[in-house]
Amino acid sequence: MGLERAHLNLISPFSPLPIPKGSRDLNPKPEVGIDSVQLRTSAAMAAAFFSAASRRLLSTAAAAAAERAELPVPISELRRLARAGRLADIDAALAPHLPSHSVPALAALSLVGLHDRASALLGTIPSPTAAHLNSVLGPLLRRRRMAALVPSILEAHPSAPRDATTDSILARSLCLTTGADSALHLLREPSSGAGPSLHLFTTLIDSFYKQRQPHRAEELWRAMVQDHGIAPDTAAYNARISYKALNGTVEEVKELIRVIREEAGLQPDAASYNELMRAMARHGRVDEVVEVYRRLESGEAEAAPDCATYTRVVGALCGAGRWSEAEDVFYEGVKRRKVADLGTVRILVRGLKDAGKGRAARRVVVGLRKKFPAQFDGPWREQLEEAAGISASGKEEDDESGDEQAAAATEATA
Repeated sequence: MGLERAHLNLISPFSPLPIPKGSRDLNPKPEVGIDSVQLRTSAAMAAAFFSAASRRLLSTAAAAAAERAELPVPISELRRLARAGRLADIDAALAPHLPSHSVPALAALSLVGLHDRASALLGTIPSPTAAHLNSVLGPLLRRRRMAALVPSILEAHPSAPRDATTDSILARSLCLTTGADSALHLLREPSSGAGPSLHLFTTLIDSFYKQRQPHRAEELWRAMVQDHGIAPDTAAYNARISYKALNGTVEEVKELIRVIREEAGLQPDAASYNELMRAMARHGRVDEVVEVYRRLESGEAEAAPDCATYTRVVGALCGAGRWSEAEDVFYEGVKRRKVADLGTVRILVRGLKDAGKGRAARRVVVGLRKKFPAQFDGPWREQLEEAAGISASGKEEDDESGDEQAAAATEATA
């Protein structure tokens, strides 16, 4: 079923995508073969998106977000179809759900690299809301190259309502592409027409910290609190914590967490503790990293572990050469469906193999393949299989003698 049959009278997979008023047609119509060229162009863009992204993170979080939005079509299935260039099948899968799930459908298209189709679809909605617009824009912030598209998409939809979230997304895109200074005008003239929000201030403060300009960040913090009377939330404090985790001491990070809890009357979240663990790992205090992680896992802390938590802990243990402990924590994350950054997993796999634990290294990759068959694919799967010694056919290479030789070499070195 084509999208033109949907209740919202949306686009057909077999006709050219409509170009919203005010936008530039990036795919000028040829004399013949309009439909096939349109599909091939969008398919190429999707393929380029996946090639650039390289799928370093398993999309368990994205899948959970789609489930919370109640989109009946799994995001992993849409991603698979987008990678294969099967855009007509994507249209057919989404069409029955567009009348009641237009916002998550737009977000899903943008998330899988089809932002052009998401933008075109937005242009066909009779009375779009800010939520529709933000659902197209938000996923673009996942990649710097894609974030650069945010201003042009906003220009393509001048009549779509804006809100404080729209301002924050635009600010983040400008911060990522041209620096925080280029987004300061939004404090004076927000695109939504409202006053500057906490989220907008937090976005700019965080960007100045990331640009290693803490004095500029603190100036904005004072303006937010004193001039505008906006009380910072945990996310705003986390911008400070993140900077101190990379440039300060463990004690400074702990002090900021105390301020969140005792002076601001807020609760630290997983991001707060993840940055604390980052600071500890940076200073070689790996035992303390494990201690904080155990508090999160047991529920003693105010937050539960997330994917970044397992990236921090597994990375810290790998950096200390504590491969077996790193493997145990990795599996604890898999049980919770919280998988560490695949770059960190690659370090774990290589470390296990170099330490004479080839079978354990292969188990890590095979476990991901079995636990997340839809998400664990693409270049990172190939790299991890190669690192673990798993052949292209998916079979484990029999190198137990190699494991024994590596173990002996490691023992001799020690």
